Amino acid sequence: MLNQKRVLAAIAALLVLILLAGCTGSKSAQETLQDALKKSSQITSYSMKGSLQISDLKLPESADDEDGYASMASGFLSNAELSWTGGYRKDPMLAEINLQINIKGDLAMTITVPILMNKEKLWVKVPNIPMLGLPAEIVGKYIEVDLKKLAEQEGQDIQSLDIGTTQKLLNDVSAIVFKHIDEDTYLKDVSAKDAGITTDGIDKVVQTHVTKDQVEPLIQTITNDIGPEVIDLLSKNEEYRKMLKLEQSDLDEAKKSLAESKDNDISKDLEEFKKSVQTLDILSNIGIDGKGYASYTDAKIAFAGTEEGQSASGTIKIVQELTDINGDVKLSGEPKAEDVLTDDQLSQLGLPGLGGGSL
Repeated sequence: MLNQKRVLAAIAALLVLILLAGCTGSKSAQETLQDALKKSSQITSYSMKGSLQISDLKLPESADDEDGYASMASGFLSNAELSWTGGYRKDPMLAEINLQINIKGDLAMTITVPILMNKEKLWVKVPNIPMLGLPAEIVGKYIEVDLKKLAEQEGQDIQSLDIGTTQKLLNDVSAIVFKHIDEDTYLKDVSAKDAGITTDGIDKVVQTHVTKDQVEPLIQTITNDIGPEVIDLLSKNEEYRKMLKLEQSDLDEAKKSLAESKDNDISKDLEEFKKSVQTLDILSNIGIDGKGYASYTDAKIAFAGTEEGQSASGTIKIVQELTDINGDVKLSGEPKAEDVLTDDQLSQLGLPGLGGGSL
């Protein structure tokens, strides 16, 4: 059973998705967003590529960090870039993502991890990482996770990717969000050139900007208005609850927690936030193609803060692009039986419990 914090986290995540989804200038934000979400619910396939970069990262060093692990971690992450390619097909359902970790510097290396998923199973290909000394028998093979068995072990129904239901939920939440949030505060139309987008086929761009000063009114609005209404929406819709794996008792507890924390807890948390966070700047661009799909997104998050005399700072940039929307997406397909490690093989190698749904 989930606790109320996970419910609130889910609501916050939905809000971020709504704000990042964007709008166009010809209609109100709510109208355009709902049109886009409705259109997105019709997506049956797509190819994708994206990347995540961390720069100028500084992690706080604890008093007992005599070996300088924080500095080592900062240097490692700042020299690493995560990128991915892949695709999705609704019928028969198959999703594929090829993660690539590119590490620069003295430990320069590139690690590729292919991941495949259908309605019932997940496969992860074991990468070749010399420093880990993995057995040769498993390198290049797939570890299989039986999602159906895993769900049965947890007493739950198997959950598959359901873009249609997700978009319906976002559509309903968007109506609640824009009823309470000033659109002009967070969204504006910009040109692709001004946004620094060089991707072809982008017809319109919407920019979302959130700074430290905007966090307090946003959190207050979520706590007082958006949160309770979203909880009511989930309470009335069993399909949404099943997708999010929420019980009604979780929602009841979350709503009670919101009501109790309106005055004291939220104010205290916000005061701590203002003291510990010196800089927070989140800037995202949503590119909309000629067919009305939000096919491009980038986000840049810059932060700096201190806590107990220790400072932390850094910049994170994420870019994602969808192509071949509703087209003939090329996927590598499910792995062959001889390329999949069985439970017995894993057990013999001293790696029990990784396959067959026991992960």
